[in-house]
Amino acid sequence: MTTVGVIVVETIFLILICAGALTGNVMLFVLIAKNPPLQTKGNVFILNLAFADLLVAVVNMPVTIVTVIADDWILGENVCLASGFFTLLTFVASCMALTMISVNRYHAICHWTSYHEKYTHGKCVIYIGIVWGVTIGLSLPPFFGWAKFAYDEGQSYCFAEWGMSKSYTLFMIAACLFGPISVMSYCYAKIYRFKKQSGIRVLAAGTASDSNSNEMHTVTGTYASGELVSNASSRNDRKLSRTIMTLIVVFALCWSPFAIIMILQVFFSVDVPRWADFISLVLGYMNSFLNVFVYNATNKAVRQGYRKLLGCKPNRVDIGG
Repeated sequence: MTTVGVIVVETIFLILICAGALTGNVMLFVLIAKNPPLQTKGNVFILNLAFADLLVAVVNMPVTIVTVIADDWILGENVCLASGFFTLLTFVASCMALTMISVNRYHAICHWTSYHEKYTHGKCVIYIGIVWGVTIGLSLPPFFGWAKFAYDEGQSYCFAEWGMSKSYTLFMIAACLFGPISVMSYCYAKIYRFKKQSGIRVLAAGTASDSNSNEMHTVTGTYASGELVSNASSRNDRKLSRTIMTLIVVFALCWSPFAIIMILQVFFSVDVPRWADFISLVLGYMNSFLNVFVYNATNKAVRQGYRKLLGCKPNRVDIGG
């Protein structure tokens, strides 16, 4: 049994994370809806990630809060199954959303000539639909006997009971961890190589004669969205890339303890203390809240939009991009 003091602390902490994630991600949708300059194809995939974070705040966290307060599962077997499914779904959805964001950046930068054709608004919706179809497909097997959804007392929620099927555990680690990491690494390695080669071309153009100055100006343009764009667009592209890289790092930091503990419990039968088990879940939940800070910290336009929605006066000096 958990002591009253621990229950109070855990409840307050979870409520704060839930409120922050809910408010921040709803505001992001409102902000982009009210600001046409932010309604880019890249931000469509950012909103997809924000939607997954909203599901965590609306569905997963409230159930965990109720369970922590009751110090037991009191919501019945059907709710446990539904809660376990949505918890797994949102975790997989976040992985897949980050992967899709990275793929989009790869095409926008490395295959800029065909970007407009590949990423029309209609096709973006189709891509997101495919991602959610894959996400749902990966989350359904416990309903059909490949592992199962059950109450986890250590983390005060219902989730896939990984120990019931090591094969499903290995499959999910490959499909939802190593798979996305491999795709994201490939995309950013290609982006890095492309930009490095572009930089070499710029240097070569810089040593050319004055008669080639027009060509140099063309080479130094940034490739994005299917056309050569201005320096302002180049800065926007760098901002979005910085936002995405930060989101990936934050996701890895928040969910790594959860994944490590799961592997230790399933494959090495390690008895993990409840406090460590619960903290790993809370860190995962915090990812949905911290993403809001990432959007603010890495994009000045988003930061100013949040301040306007909150009724804050703009600062005279706003450091950062």
